[in-house]
Amino acid sequence: MTDTAPTFHFSPRANRAHEIRWNQWGDAAFEQAHREEKPILLGISAVWCHWCHVMDETSYSDERVIDLINDRFVAVRVDNDQRPDINARYNMGGWPTTAFLSPAGEVMAGMTYIAPDQMREVLEQVSTYYRDNKETVEQKIAELRANRERAESAAADASGDELSDQILRDVLHSCTDAYDPVFGGFGNEPKFPHTGAIDLLLHAYLRDGDRDALHMARKTLEYMCKGGTYDQQWGGFYRYSTKRDWSIPHYEKMLEDHAPLLRALCKLYRIDDAGWQREYIDSTIAYLDAWLSDPDTGAFYGSQDADEEFYPLPAEERKQHPAPYVDRTVYTSWNAMAISAWLEASWTRGHAGLRERALKALDFLWERLHTDADGMFRYLASGTSQPGAAVPQVSGLLGDQAWTAAACLDAYEVAGRAQDLDRARSLLDLMIERLGARGGGFFDTPAEHETLGRLSTRQRPVKENAVAATALIRLARLTHEPRYEEIARATLDQFGPAAEAQGYFASEYARAVDLLLNPGAEVK
Repeated sequence: MTDTAPTFHFSPRANRAHEIRWNQWGDAAFEQAHREEKPILLGISAVWCHWCHVMDETSYSDERVIDLINDRFVAVRVDNDQRPDINARYNMGGWPTTAFLSPAGEVMAGMTYIAPDQMREVLEQVSTYYRDNKETVEQKIAELRANRERAESAAADASGDELSDQILRDVLHSCTDAYDPVFGGFGNEPKFPHTGAIDLLLHAYLRDGDRDALHMARKTLEYMCKGGTYDQQWGGFYRYSTKRDWSIPHYEKMLEDHAPLLRALCKLYRIDDAGWQREYIDSTIAYLDAWLSDPDTGAFYGSQDADEEFYPLPAEERKQHPAPYVDRTVYTSWNAMAISAWLEASWTRGHAGLRERALKALDFLWERLHTDADGMFRYLASGTSQPGAAVPQVSGLLGDQAWTAAACLDAYEVAGRAQDLDRARSLLDLMIERLGARGGGFFDTPAEHETLGRLSTRQRPVKENAVAATALIRLARLTHEPRYEEIARATLDQFGPAAEAQGYFASEYARAVDLLLNPGAEVK
């Protein structure tokens, strides 16, 4: 599966990172680490990531660092977007992640960006410690692995508290507590969109007429759109702001951020009917059409690079410089999110062309990134949209199944195509069969997934389980098959305590619980 992955992507600026003997994640790298009794240096990066570029240009271009890594480590480089399963288990708090693993794949130490001087010291220390203390390290690792397995077994057997409306109230209270009354958004700096929280606030207004919730959602979106976090020249949202007032962004532009922000703007526009909301809906769609779209297939591209020198330029001056790199990889879950956003925009703005574009993209995903046996695959590599040009990579991940099922249900409700309901049902049936956990909920990887390192432990992420449960509830009510809703209830039952600890990060979960408990009127 990983042996056919594309070559590594380094910073677009001058660097020597390619001189490091990077390995792809796979059996060969782990076997080499065992054979040579060397620790693994795991670098998790992303095509769009500013600090990943900086690390390529600085630490990974330092001659002594290059020599130390090549001599004392087995270096493995992983793209976060292509392998969210690996990132979920090894991320050390951001990108780049720099993790030092035993040959068995257990973490010995880790951090994010490391400057060259510190990197040289860390490499010396880790390699020396591992060489001199192999038996101690392996013993501690065995203990950690046993503890993790016991904790996972206990979690599988545990049952959550009874579902109630209190879950929605608690998460809404967490949104209110974190809300910034001066500039909108949640928390201080750096400030991220937290679109799940925005959507939950809009839901609270539509559900109960909560005008305070509407004000918080509206102010957050307005400050984001009219401030520095939106590209006022080309359109499109930057990933997040380094400042509390949204004035100075990190300049990468991500498809996975645009899709929920576009849906939030559509929902707000249907409430307010304000000109600024219509303007930013249309300019966001125009940006995505121009830069993150394949006109031939209708599919969406993954991201456009951060470039702190390019984006502050006026539009006319930008024409004189090369545009930031676009990652033309087609990621399934992100495309599914964008398809749902396009469908919502189509009826919100009354543009039938948006609906047709979304359906074209959905058909492409089904044709190129789906098989009956495996469900949805994770991605189709850059430049490989032509028929037969590439093999899709990494099958069966929960997020790809759940978000695609949701997009299929959206397509069925908007366009009435029977095949989209059938597609959703087939994906959810496969998800139940291959990803269902004992007692309820879904694992993020199938049982036959690779088991290198921490991949041997399957996880049950709250957000993806909430998306899956929501899709199951919707399918149950469209088909009048109660078993799907029963599975959704068993899923949501598992995550009450975890959601309580996550606060407004559990907004999607609270929304799913409310959908289960309060179905609303049925239109026939």
